[in-house]
Amino acid sequence: MIGCFPDPYPDELLYSVCARFHERVQYPNKKNTLRELFGDEAAIAVVDLPSNLRNLASALPAGSPYTVERLINQQTLLPFFAPFLHPKQFRQLWADMEGSRGPAIHMRSGLMASVVQPPEWLRFCPECVQEDKQQFSESYWHRLHQIPGVEICPQHQVRLVDSQVRVQNPTTRHEFITAEQGIKLPKSQSYTLKYSHHNILLKIAQNATWLLEEHLSPPGLTILLKRYRELLAERDLATYSGRVRVSKLLEEFKRFYPDELLQRLQCEIDTESEHSWLLRLVRSPKGSQHPLRHLLLIQFLDHNAESFFKLPKQFKPFGTGPWLCLNRTASHYRQPVIEECEITYSQEHGKPIGTFCCTCGFSYCRTGPDRTEEDRLRITKIRAFGSIWENTLRELWQDPTFSLRGISRQLGVDPTTVKLHAAALSLDFPRHSKRQTNQSQRKLVGSESKKQAVPEITLEKYRSEWLTARKNNPEAGRNILRKQFQRVYTWLLRHDREWLEAHLPAIQQKAPPPARVDWESRDTGLAESIKLVAANLYSKVGKPTQITTAAIARELGQLALIQKHLDKLPLTAKILADLVETRETFAVRRIQWVVECYRQEGICPQRWQLVRRAGLRPEVELLPSVPNAINEALDVLKQIPHQHGRDCPPQRMAL
Repeated sequence: MIGCFPDPYPDELLYSVCARFHERVQYPNKKNTLRELFGDEAAIAVVDLPSNLRNLASALPAGSPYTVERLINQQTLLPFFAPFLHPKQFRQLWADMEGSRGPAIHMRSGLMASVVQPPEWLRFCPECVQEDKQQFSESYWHRLHQIPGVEICPQHQVRLVDSQVRVQNPTTRHEFITAEQGIKLPKSQSYTLKYSHHNILLKIAQNATWLLEEHLSPPGLTILLKRYRELLAERDLATYSGRVRVSKLLEEFKRFYPDELLQRLQCEIDTESEHSWLLRLVRSPKGSQHPLRHLLLIQFLDHNAESFFKLPKQFKPFGTGPWLCLNRTASHYRQPVIEECEITYSQEHGKPIGTFCCTCGFSYCRTGPDRTEEDRLRITKIRAFGSIWENTLRELWQDPTFSLRGISRQLGVDPTTVKLHAAALSLDFPRHSKRQTNQSQRKLVGSESKKQAVPEITLEKYRSEWLTARKNNPEAGRNILRKQFQRVYTWLLRHDREWLEAHLPAIQQKAPPPARVDWESRDTGLAESIKLVAANLYSKVGKPTQITTAAIARELGQLALIQKHLDKLPLTAKILADLVETRETFAVRRIQWVVECYRQEGICPQRWQLVRRAGLRPEVELLPSVPNAINEALDVLKQIPHQHGRDCPPQRMAL
């Protein structure tokens, strides 16, 4: 039983607690410390996700508050990773940390394969060190300072400093080193927030702090994906039905985060790749990714970790019910009496459409999502009016004190809708009111009566003037005659329209505008240029570049032209179809390049080494001609003289 196990300090790593324990007991052999703490002298001093914690908790005195759960949640980095893991993966990881499967932890968590690597050295905040010494008489290793991507202490806003202790060191893998031993205080400078990326780094540190303190259970990768897509849809970077606008997302993300910052955080984005980490985050999840990448996306979407994880699991674009009835004629107008909301998505723009049906028969829909309280009073379209509304229309229609516009104001619709529904209900036309609205009752003066009232001599005079104008201007069109002889034209239009229309010049057909672009000559020129560019790319020294339409177009500086107008460039399209490489042919060419590299180096590799250097994905390696190309390459490399007189190692037989 361990009788003098130190009480952990706030946010102290378990590694740091064990180091202080070792310093306290002063065992001459460091493996004695491992045996007493973890029951295994071969245990490894792990910084982030240690194992054998069940043995440690059981070795503490009875009634000790330091249970396995408390040690994991308060002294390890698992709370930082947990919200971004699959629930099953999280449970297995927890079991591994409780047990003795230390080597499996980094493999299961994805850290071993992740591009985002942990810091090389244990880090510290100089001001935290000073405060710790004043409060506890010694310094210690903080959890937060060891998280990848945390470059700033959020409490003091100073840059974190590397200590003299390596995170992974084969010579000290069984040894715990205290902060007192590993920290050499420098002269710290304040980490000013003058530049935008400084502010970004500070928010990353603040989000990591919140995650460490909250101990969240993983909501599941599917829930995370739904939240991302909903937030992207709010910024018009995706549709509410789930289709992501990839080009626009990449453009705005790269504008938000400077390239040098993404490179510093080991989160560069290849905008030409369809498998970049950003696109994998917003597509159907096939595996977990590093939390730092999630935090970058969350910050880009104008959220912090707290607000993001408090979003509802189910998307509710119109909030929670009950919803308001917007039937102006009902006694419960603007009262929350509607219990259900049916949500569909527009095929035109992908936005959510909510349909609300009240027991009074009134049904309306609204295009969402609701962003303000006033949006709840908005109607996009009325689906049904219901019996209460129709009865009110009947009463108002029979009331002569209400005008048509007065009725429309009472019912909350326009006058045309009132007349349409009155006709559908077979109400009396015309209605009796103080103001007669039925135009059929009015005495209208038609064009025929006007024409009869005009003296014949005047009519002949204007007709003669118009015919003379036509004769004197035989080439003039309608618009020219109308402008030059406006008085005559206007008089005839009012009093003798039929005759005027019969004696107007024929409508002149406009000649089609000349083509602005000579697509034929442009097509010919591009086709010749494409041949040269493809040849240059193919013969380029160094690592091969795949001959794709995009690669050729970028070299020509004509990416937009070829992408948007290839249908107008048939010769160019044919040349491109002949020149571009498939994944299979490009893989064979990469293998040939790797063979030449090994030939120059005098090395005969194993099969897996050749495949890895050629950058062949598993699915590419299975393409028809690729296995033969690999075998032929290995046969060729066996025949060349090798450095140091070594023979080529035997190859494993492919199954």
